[in-house]
Amino acid sequence: MLKVLINPRRFGLTTLVALGFAAALFAQSTNPIQLAEEYLQQGEVEKAKAEFEKLARNRQILPLIHDSYFNLLLSEKSFDEAEKYLKYAIRQLPNDFNYEVDMAVLYRTMKLEDQADKHLDQLIEEIAKDSDERQKRNNIRILAQMLFQKDFREKAIKTYEVGRKVFGDSDMFALDLATVYRVMGEKEKMIREYLHFSKTQPTSVGFVKNSLQRYLEEPEDMDLLEGVLYEFIQEEAGNPVYNELLIWTHLQQKNFSAALRQARALDRRLDNRAHNILNVGIIAYENKDYKNAAKAFEYIIADFKESPNFRLAQRYSLLAEEEVIKQSYPVDTMRVRQLIGKYQSFKEESKDLFTALEAQRRIALLQAFQLNKIDTAIATLTELVQQPIGKHRILAEAKMDLADIYLLDQQPWESILLYGQVERMFKDEPLGYMAKLKSAKLSYFKGEFELAQSHLDILKLATSREIANDALDLSILIKNNTVFDSTDVVMQDYANVELMIFQNQRTEALAAMDSMLAKYDRHSITDEVLMLKAQTLRQLGEFEQALNALRLINEKYSYDILADDALYLTGVILEEDLKKSDEAMKVYNDLLTRFKGSIYVAEARNRFRTLRGDFNN
Repeated sequence: MLKVLINPRRFGLTTLVALGFAAALFAQSTNPIQLAEEYLQQGEVEKAKAEFEKLARNRQILPLIHDSYFNLLLSEKSFDEAEKYLKYAIRQLPNDFNYEVDMAVLYRTMKLEDQADKHLDQLIEEIAKDSDERQKRNNIRILAQMLFQKDFREKAIKTYEVGRKVFGDSDMFALDLATVYRVMGEKEKMIREYLHFSKTQPTSVGFVKNSLQRYLEEPEDMDLLEGVLYEFIQEEAGNPVYNELLIWTHLQQKNFSAALRQARALDRRLDNRAHNILNVGIIAYENKDYKNAAKAFEYIIADFKESPNFRLAQRYSLLAEEEVIKQSYPVDTMRVRQLIGKYQSFKEESKDLFTALEAQRRIALLQAFQLNKIDTAIATLTELVQQPIGKHRILAEAKMDLADIYLLDQQPWESILLYGQVERMFKDEPLGYMAKLKSAKLSYFKGEFELAQSHLDILKLATSREIANDALDLSILIKNNTVFDSTDVVMQDYANVELMIFQNQRTEALAAMDSMLAKYDRHSITDEVLMLKAQTLRQLGEFEQALNALRLINEKYSYDILADDALYLTGVILEEDLKKSDEAMKVYNDLLTRFKGSIYVAEARNRFRTLRGDFNN
């Protein structure tokens, strides 16, 4: 009968005694442990073995020499001596099953796999018989961890499973097993154990999310998680933790429609005032899925009027609706006017000054860029920037908006002054960086490319990733198209086109782009011109012509930097504007096949799955 049940206190005392004994040895002029280790390091195996053999006779010092002595016996293939030593160690320290596990290591080294299995199975069985429940649980965990460290992984799993059986708890040891399966690369089993853990520890759901995000790196992994979650939800429909995790999974996949369905169901069940719906809506908005964001906020407005999130939902609903309108081509000016009316009502009902001023900002932008009411917009923003509110985000944003509108009205000097004011007011802050980026873009429009580059070089190190990326994109555009052109004529022509588009002179811009394509058909800027032409044609509602421009990029510049951009935009136009779902699916699938490293992979994959109907249930 194996006597291996550990008493942690007794085990700790044994270790302390051994350490004390070792300290006493070190106090002597000659330390026998050190001597044995030195023999071993110098390759004097027989001397080392003799020293270790003498030291092993003292049970107090056994734990300190065990690893070195046992590994020495294995390396020398002194298997009979190793077995004799381990049996002695087990008799001397019956409460420490480290020696029992090493007996299995010995059998494995001797190619006696069946004997090792039998020995460990007997050890696991003995552990499970302890009458002390707490002691038994601790021993199971310690033994399993030891087995895992000694590369008996299946036996470690079996130990946990036996523990579950004897305690009658299928969720016990879930976190331990999740770690085991993670190291073994068993992702589905790892997921299941994390879900078992979240059931027993619902307050630790944040830890579970972080772990899953860290270890599920491929898109297919999130699909696997989704499938397992649905299985758990069917088995335990009343457990909100699984629904919360499913919402989180959909958000990781950027499947905001499915996340919203789950969030609505969960908020109704828990009566938690639309917290999950609001979260999904804001994340969708930040990821530019404005349609699903708008739906989320509309649900809150319609169904959760008493929610403390109601007013915030109203604000975001207007912002999302604005983006939907601006991205529905061609823009419907009637809807723009209706939205201005909604902003006006929201402003009048606002009890908070800054919320009201934000609404006033949005109204001015719609007036200027969508309705071309420039004078009205300037008057609206001038009133706003004269508010005595000191240094505040809303004031800085209004000044930058006013500068944009002056540029729209062909008054660039007014724009320069306002951008400079914001940059100085918010130096080394995101708003200051944004003002510097706009100043750089203005220099670019004016053909002052060296000055623009000096601004952009600073901004490429900005703390805001979005600003840094925009600065990098513009910097690369300028460098790529001026390096072999000392006159900067081509770059200036392209900058002029971009300025025309900014000033809503799209027809004139298209004519200028056609002229550039004819004049510079072999220049590196050609694919940039074609992309800009496709985007402009789409804004005008000329979808087939936009597709023709994108087709030229796909045919002539299929391996250039804009190839995946062109393919993705082709799919979007087919899906959203022309409602040709089957053709869009083919394009998205082509992108996933040809451009596996593209930034559009996740979005293209999600759009493909949505069109295929993967999220209908």
